[in-house]
Amino acid sequence: MSIDIRPQSWRVLLGRLTERPSERQRIADILGVNTYTVTRWINSETEPRASTLKRLPDIFPSPYREQLLELIQAEFFPYITLSKFPAVNRPQDEMPCEHLVRALGAYATTRGPFRAWTLRTNTLQRTIDLLDRDALGMEITIVQCVPPFQGASVRSLCGRMGVGTAPWDYNGVAWRFLFLGAESLAGWTVGCGEPSVVQDTEQNGPLAVRLSAHEKSAVAWPLQREGKVAGCLLVFSTQVNYFTQARLSLIEVCANMLALSFRDEQFYELYRIALHEMPLLSEKGQYSSVTQFRDRVLRLRREQEYRLSEPEAEALVLQQMEAELLEVSSE
Repeated sequence: MSIDIRPQSWRVLLGRLTERPSERQRIADILGVNTYTVTRWINSETEPRASTLKRLPDIFPSPYREQLLELIQAEFFPYITLSKFPAVNRPQDEMPCEHLVRALGAYATTRGPFRAWTLRTNTLQRTIDLLDRDALGMEITIVQCVPPFQGASVRSLCGRMGVGTAPWDYNGVAWRFLFLGAESLAGWTVGCGEPSVVQDTEQNGPLAVRLSAHEKSAVAWPLQREGKVAGCLLVFSTQVNYFTQARLSLIEVCANMLALSFRDEQFYELYRIALHEMPLLSEKGQYSSVTQFRDRVLRLRREQEYRLSEPEAEALVLQQMEAELLEVSSE
């Protein structure tokens, strides 16, 4: 089969590639849909899921694979790279088995906040050691959904813990406090439940990918369990095009390990996530918010004569601070 004229959309190309009924049936079988669904995609009557769009190009041989990928990205993801990262074969970028064994051991033998803290600190530190071996500059942050009020949707995200190398000012794993929303790369990822990769933040479009001048490339990877999302892992590098396939695989492993540190009730169905835009705090404001948050949690627990557990008090304070920031952003 030869296609001489470059199609203007992925639907036109898909229609040409599946003109034969047998080929359309083959594609439908691989994707787990019926042929009528494929026909509806071609006729612009319905849209495939993001996970299906990511699989679609790989079903076809080159050069149709590359054409489909470019056309899909141009329509649906103009600011975010879907795939085709430079592949490298660097075994040293893989998560060592001994660390996985220790992490699973901590998950099995510890409980409560201590288990979450142990899993998160150990995983963050080991991951940045592997991802930034040459100390070029990297920041990794765990971003989680702010617990919504009863029956309401998730309205914002909050970065709670991170680790970084210069030029970021960290001394090991440390508390972070950064509200993010629909305007951010993290918000995009949590809202659709799909990983997002930006290899050059200078060309990111309207998304607020950069939080400071240091970030040249970025990854947001969802923290998932049974199709629900608790937040994402947000990774920044000072280098353009830094996130090769090997590094992305490591980030995926790290995100899956970190998902173990969240309780079941901290995961939300995608239909319950309706993020608002949040005002971006200055770097100084982010640091002062950590102290303010801890003080408010302690004060609330004292006022309630410690009838509230620390996680319960933290959830209430996060809701209060979220409401205050949303009020500011609406003015």
